[in-house]
Amino acid sequence: MKNTHDTNLNTPNMKEGTIKDVYSHIKDHGHAKVSHQYMRNVKNQLRLVFWETTAGCNLECIHCRRLDVSTQLTKDDMTTEESYEFIDALVETGNPILVLSGGEPLFRPDIFDIAKYAVNKGLTVALATNGTLVDEAMAKKIVDAGVSRVSISIDGADAETHDNFRKLKGSFERAIEGFNHLKKLGMSMQINCTIAKHNSHQLHDLYNLALNLSAEAIHIFMLVPVGCGVEIADDQMLEPERYEYILNEFYDLSK
Repeated sequence: MKNTHDTNLNTPNMKEGTIKDVYSHIKDHGHAKVSHQYMRNVKNQLRLVFWETTAGCNLECIHCRRLDVSTQLTKDDMTTEESYEFIDALVETGNPILVLSGGEPLFRPDIFDIAKYAVNKGLTVALATNGTLVDEAMAKKIVDAGVSRVSISIDGADAETHDNFRKLKGSFERAIEGFNHLKKLGMSMQINCTIAKHNSHQLHDLYNLALNLSAEAIHIFMLVPVGCGVEIADDQMLEPERYEYILNEFYDLSK
C-alpha cells in the first residue's frame, strides 16, 4: 500500500502522488520546491488553484473565514519575489487556472505585476474580488494585466440584503458599478454568491440579476462554519436538504 505521507522525491510512486502528498511536500520543502512530477498524471492533475494573495481587506463580512480581518497587508503575505517563485513552481506542475483571491487581492499594490508575471508564464489568470474598489481606472488595470475572468461577490439580490451581509452600506451599488466597469471593457464576468438563510428566498432574483448584468456564470457557495462563519452558523446555515434543493433549482433555471 502506498504511504501517502512519503515525501521522498526519489520514491518510485512519486508521479502518482495525491493532493495530500503535494501539501505535505510543500510543508516540508517550501512552495518553491514543489515537484512538477506530482501532478503530471491525469488522475491527480492540478487544474485550478485559488491563491489567497493577501489577508488584507476593506470589508468585514459576517461570514469571513478569518476571525480578525486586517485592513492592511500582513507580514505573512508573500513578497513580490516570493510570489514570482511560487508561480514558477506552479508552472512546473502543469497549466492550472490561477485565481488570485484574498482577502481583497486589489489591496496588493503589486497584484497587477503578479498577474502579468503569471500570464507571461502561460497561466490563465482570474481575479476574485468584492468589487468595491473597481472604478474605471482599476478596471483598465485589471484588463491590461491580462486577467481572463473576474468574479465579483454579490450576496443578495438587493442592496439591503447584500450590504448587511458585507457590513458596508453602499457595497452592493459599488460591486455592481465595478462589475459594469469591467464588463464595458469586454472582461468575462461571473458572480460569486454565498447562499445562506439571509438570501435563500432570493434564488430567482439572484439568477435574474446575473442575467441582467450579462454575467457569464453565477457560482454558488455554501456557508462554511470557520472564522467569523462560526458565529453565524446556527442562525444562517441551511439544512443539507435545502442546499440540495437550491442547487437543483439553479440547475433548472439554467436550462
